[in-house]
Amino acid sequence: MAPTFGAELTPAWREWGRWLATVGAIAFAVTALILLLDNLHVFVKPPDLPDATRLPDRLIAILEYESQHFPIALLNLLVAIVSFAALAALGPVVRRLLDADDPRGSLTVGAFALGGVIGVIGQVEYAGGLAVASNATYCQCEFADPQVIARGEVLDLVSSIQTWSIAGTLVAFAVGLLLVASLGRGSRAAPAGWLRLSMALGSLMLLVAVATLGFPPLADALGWRVDPGIVTGVPSLVILLVLVPWWALWLRRLLGAELPTR
Repeated sequence: MAPTFGAELTPAWREWGRWLATVGAIAFAVTALILLLDNLHVFVKPPDLPDATRLPDRLIAILEYESQHFPIALLNLLVAIVSFAALAALGPVVRRLLDADDPRGSLTVGAFALGGVIGVIGQVEYAGGLAVASNATYCQCEFADPQVIARGEVLDLVSSIQTWSIAGTLVAFAVGLLLVASLGRGSRAAPAGWLRLSMALGSLMLLVAVATLGFPPLADALGWRVDPGIVTGVPSLVILLVLVPWWALWLRRLLGAELPTR
């Protein structure tokens, strides 16, 4: 009998992979929809403050907004954690599907696992920091203004940590996807279209990660008055809402199909 691709892909691994792919596709799409609606201010309206508003008063309004917005942020963080964990767990499944004996398979599993770990830990840290930083209560004393300003600095720090963790997650998953595209070139278990999608998705993730970290300081240095969210928002939405669910559901279909012989 001729050997087959995915010899280690037992029925249990197939079922596990199909379940993970389904959960991941749904979770990423839900994350994207929540982010889209949140950016459109469907859930909570941000404060509209005059330019002449004092910094402490501005920060108080922002903290009150963040306090009201926290349940939505927490929901989004929880769904994102599920997304990252599901995608990370697909690493061993993909390795068994393509070529369990290729050393690049270990790198693929490691990259997916690293992306999941960074993503999950980053979201948990952000949730914990945001819960404290967004608390709008402060002392009614002579130290009220310094306390509010310090709280605003903590909020900026927490947001920066999340930005860097998301960028790290994207880079790790991008490396994993590029390795998938490389690993699958010698295998007939995965169609060329899915491998090209893996390559495109990994490349776009790398570009978004670089833009997320590099565009804000570049815009400041050049004096550009451009919202960084506009530059990275559209590609991020395409990744979350379209490409990752498409990739995962295609993988789900592959796991349910009969594997070709060598």
